[in-house]
Amino acid sequence: MGDPDGPADAAPAWDYAESCRRLADLGERGLLTPEVEPCESPDELFWFRWLTGHQVCFVVWRLIAQLVDDLDQGRRPADEVLPQISHYVDGYSAMLLYTGSCPPDVYDVLIRPSMRLRHRAFSGAWAPDYWPIRDLFRRRRLPGISDTDAGGLLDAISLLHLVHDGVAARLVANGRSLLREAAVRSPGHRAAGLIYDSYFTTLRAPVPRHEVVAQLLRRLVAIAQDVTANGLYAAGDADERPTELQKPEVVKCENSLVDILLGVAQHACGIPSQPLPTFRTKPGRGVSR
Repeated sequence: MGDPDGPADAAPAWDYAESCRRLADLGERGLLTPEVEPCESPDELFWFRWLTGHQVCFVVWRLIAQLVDDLDQGRRPADEVLPQISHYVDGYSAMLLYTGSCPPDVYDVLIRPSMRLRHRAFSGAWAPDYWPIRDLFRRRRLPGISDTDAGGLLDAISLLHLVHDGVAARLVANGRSLLREAAVRSPGHRAAGLIYDSYFTTLRAPVPRHEVVAQLLRRLVAIAQDVTANGLYAAGDADERPTELQKPEVVKCENSLVDILLGVAQHACGIPSQPLPTFRTKPGRGVSR
């Protein structure tokens, strides 16, 4: 994983377009991907989702940070930037649902212990890419932007908080994170970022933006194929969910997950959006209604 702050490069635009076409093709074919077999190992499936979904978040956060900086510095107008930020925030919500789709027992036995092994106080707040946009997610005002202008963005952020709280309630029965449970202090800011990146197999280097976007697109295609082949939830696992995850706007996000991924890809590539057919999960493996 690189750093998308490098100079923009229009040369590989055809790669962007090809990847977006591939995502769109999944929809046009009814999201049937016979070349992708369902995964028979829950541990492998949800470990893949945990790592890959977080890696997508890192890129999306950096893209949001760039747009916020463009807005702050007056390089781009609000009516151009705010809809893009809103789409990326929706993408983040979709990735929270994706990474948090594992059954609670898989989280308790596999994922949570793996984070504790790295550090007893391991926390998502250590993510290096999260800090530049933390204030945005806390609903603090953007420079020169009224609540009226940012209505769509505020709605997206409200959905994000709803999804975050619902996933946490579903996976962490006692409501206590590793950070809250730990009897040790967190490491310094830099050390915490290194631990976090190491856990999520993320390496950083100054590379051109197009290379980072290409990394994003490869992961989005893999995620779309995964959800198509395996459904979002394991059979029967979505039947009992916290109140937050039963809200209509969250169910809509779940059912539109692949559409949202396409929107993120198109905005990252600067390609005009083309709507996908309505997403449908496999019977018994998707969102319960």
